[in-house]
Amino acid sequence: MNEIYRLEFRQFSAEHHNASRNWLIPIIYCKNSELFGIGDASYLGDDDRIIDEIKYLFEKYYKGKDPLDNESIWLNAYNNSMQRGGRISTTAISGLDIALWDLKGKILNQPIYKLLGGSLREKIMVYANGWYTNPGTPKLNAEEAKEVIGMGYKAIKFDPFGQKNFYKLSKEEFFLSENRIKEVRKAVGQNVEILIEGHAKFNVMNAVKIAEMIKKYDPLFFEEPVSEENISELVNLKKYTNISIATGERLYTKFPFGEIIDKNAADVLQPDIANAGGLTELKKISNMAEAKHITIAPHNTCSPVGAIAEMHLCKNIPNFEIMEYHAEFYSPQYFKFFEGFPRQKDGYVTLSDKPGLGLEINEKEIQKHPPFVNTNARGGANKTI
Repeated sequence: MNEIYRLEFRQFSAEHHNASRNWLIPIIYCKNSELFGIGDASYLGDDDRIIDEIKYLFEKYYKGKDPLDNESIWLNAYNNSMQRGGRISTTAISGLDIALWDLKGKILNQPIYKLLGGSLREKIMVYANGWYTNPGTPKLNAEEAKEVIGMGYKAIKFDPFGQKNFYKLSKEEFFLSENRIKEVRKAVGQNVEILIEGHAKFNVMNAVKIAEMIKKYDPLFFEEPVSEENISELVNLKKYTNISIATGERLYTKFPFGEIIDKNAADVLQPDIANAGGLTELKKISNMAEAKHITIAPHNTCSPVGAIAEMHLCKNIPNFEIMEYHAEFYSPQYFKFFEGFPRQKDGYVTLSDKPGLGLEINEKEIQKHPPFVNTNARGGANKTI
């Protein structure tokens, strides 16, 4: 029997013009073997607390176990935690779970998507995020959007509402936001998908007003127009809008997603694999959503490890919509941290058939880019925007 034996961590960073990121990678080793699995437990801040939680869970629920028993390990780690459902504990479980799936794939000599049930698509559609200045002028955002489409993308997401507008927009900001969307749509044409980000800023009344405004620009979906915590707000919003509503990046485990699905409170779900429970839990969320014809568009500000783990899920599930992709808008080291991470081509990514996640660690590159010490709530270096 393969036996989980040892735990290590790697921490590293990258940035783009709107944000900086620290990433935390747990590594699980097998006893008497060279095999190991890598995960992603990136919380966007508080890495020390995540590390402590991972160490605690590892010693109590993972060490000495068979890595092929990932389902029972997940359940024991989750159900025996007084913090279950909280972001710290669930992020720790997420990172360890992804590492187990990577290790499982290497033991069985299969890519993860095969272990999930096989491939339903050869390529995975991605949308660009991290490309735009926020806040930017309509002209600037349009120029940036046109440049991104020139890179091959068929879909882009941006927040046109500025960074300091909560609950509602002033009249000036409302029309400025509309002009940003209008100019971006004009720049990219009608054949490109535009996704509108709300960052959970608005109350229901103003979200309805904004949804009506953006409808004419044919968005693929309106992301987090209202708080994800109050599902009744999502239910009310759905009553008065007829564009697709997306939510879920700040929700953890299947349980809140189950309530959204049951109440038909969103059209698109956006779990984050590094926070919501790892591959084990995202597969369950996807299955639950499929029963109500709700699609999955995973949130992704992950390291290459979390991002490629989501790609394996997206290759497998029938209700996949589209996946977030920041990679080309980070500093160049993003593609050097791990060999095997796919670049998009014509708005799609493809996976190899290598075992597990299909990545190899570049230790030298990771050592060159230690985590930012002075971090903000978003997990990056403090900077003025």
